[in-house]
Amino acid sequence: MQSPSASPLPPDSKTGLAGKLALYKELSKSGIVALVLISVLGGYLIGQSAETHLDLGRMFLTLIGVLFLASGSSALNQLQEWKIDAEMPRTAKRPLPSGRMSKLHVGVFVTVGVTLGWAILHWLSPALGLLGLLAVVLYNGLYTLWWKKRWAYAAVPGAIPGALPILMGYASASGEVFNPAGIYLFFILFFWQMPHFWVLALKFTEDYRQGGIPTLPVALGDRITRFQITLWGLAYIALALIGPLFLKVGFLYLAITLATSIKLLYELRFFAKQPDNKSWLRFFLWINFSLILFVGAAVVDLWSIYLPAVR
Repeated sequence: MQSPSASPLPPDSKTGLAGKLALYKELSKSGIVALVLISVLGGYLIGQSAETHLDLGRMFLTLIGVLFLASGSSALNQLQEWKIDAEMPRTAKRPLPSGRMSKLHVGVFVTVGVTLGWAILHWLSPALGLLGLLAVVLYNGLYTLWWKKRWAYAAVPGAIPGALPILMGYASASGEVFNPAGIYLFFILFFWQMPHFWVLALKFTEDYRQGGIPTLPVALGDRITRFQITLWGLAYIALALIGPLFLKVGFLYLAITLATSIKLLYELRFFAKQPDNKSWLRFFLWINFSLILFVGAAVVDLWSIYLPAVR
């Protein structure tokens, strides 16, 4: 196999600005980054005090800082795993294994993204800079280089960096990292990631097997994976329902969360009983949509106090 740095670039990598932007979107895993930014925004709006003015500039810089950091970290992950990606049909067409980008090109993108993202966050607050650095070290260091390659349950500690963005958003707005509300939001994202990732791992079991990654379905099989998805899914739903114990939310939050939880329970039961492509896709879409609804419900409930003032 040729190194990406030595591979000739195919025609689709030499197109205009639109083609290059599409390539960078692939490299930075833009879909995942978009979800990260939604969580940061949700955390910021929940952490915003009703007694203080909303600092739009700080909110924007927080999002930009996380955008650069998450994009750089995602690209670094692809640089670290391009050989593994080349063995898996689902990832073989990524920019590096397909030869559409060189390792030097990706390395520059990673350096600029991570450095600029960290600098912005550190400028806003040293605590934000530390949280951002911790996320990169845990994801690109311990998870990518160690846990993922050696442990079937790597998704559990690997969920820590994935849950930090919402805490970063909350901390940026509130000025507090170790606050019960912020920690609660962190755990919402933490518990969500296990059913989210293991459903994907179940769908692409053979891909991970070919890549030599001992994910839960590869190492322990389909039955145990479905049991774990159910277990963590139920814990995630229960955690969402006790939100009023940690957040200043009320009936509106409970109404949205209860309706979402009932639907998610139905999809989880359907997925557990009928392991086919239709049930997989439905549950995967709903587990992702539920996160947006849970966080969005908290934001809407908290900010609804401003609605009576609107003329």
